Amino acid sequence: MPYADTRAEDLRWSLDHGELPAVVTAGVDALVDGCPVELRILGASHQVVLEAPGLPRLVETVAYVPGLGDPLPRSGVHTTGGDAPWSYELTSEVEVLAPDDLRDRVASLVADLDGRPDALSAAFPGDRHAVTAVHAEPLPGGGATWRTWHAYPQHGQLVSTRTLVRPAPLAPAVPSARPTDPQPPLEEPACDAR
Repeated sequence: MPYADTRAEDLRWSLDHGELPAVVTAGVDALVDGCPVELRILGASHQVVLEAPGLPRLVETVAYVPGLGDPLPRSGVHTTGGDAPWSYELTSEVEVLAPDDLRDRVASLVADLDGRPDALSAAFPGDRHAVTAVHAEPLPGGGATWRTWHAYPQHGQLVSTRTLVRPAPLAPAVPSARPTDPQPPLEEPACDAR
């Protein structure tokens, strides 16, 4: 996908768009029910893909693609995957920073992620601080989290997102209104109290 110079207000979010051509990709062992996560930086932002046999496919897209999805939800979104055995939560933030502050934040971010096998970053033409970065890691107890950053120096904007994907809690069992087999009364063990 060609590089698209944009701004925070142009970003769109979707969970059901197919994979778009990527500038760079990486598989990460951030696991959700045994499934690796694929990080994808696009010319227009990012995708994260979770797919494995027996699980519904999850493709998080945050990108500038005309006609794609909804505006990036600033207040966040929480959903379950229909019949999927996972829950999905995304929050986002847009910071407007002075030019020097934005450059310092982006330089620090790129340095922190450099060489990590669970992260990707890419700088785009025209400004080395026009960066998209993605970092994923497993969550204790199952699931994965990933963070993304999208820097638009021409507008002084740094967009960050955080996603949590966890196994969905099982619905509680509903007790039967009428037991099928009567249970014998429990006998208390003899107690020798002296």
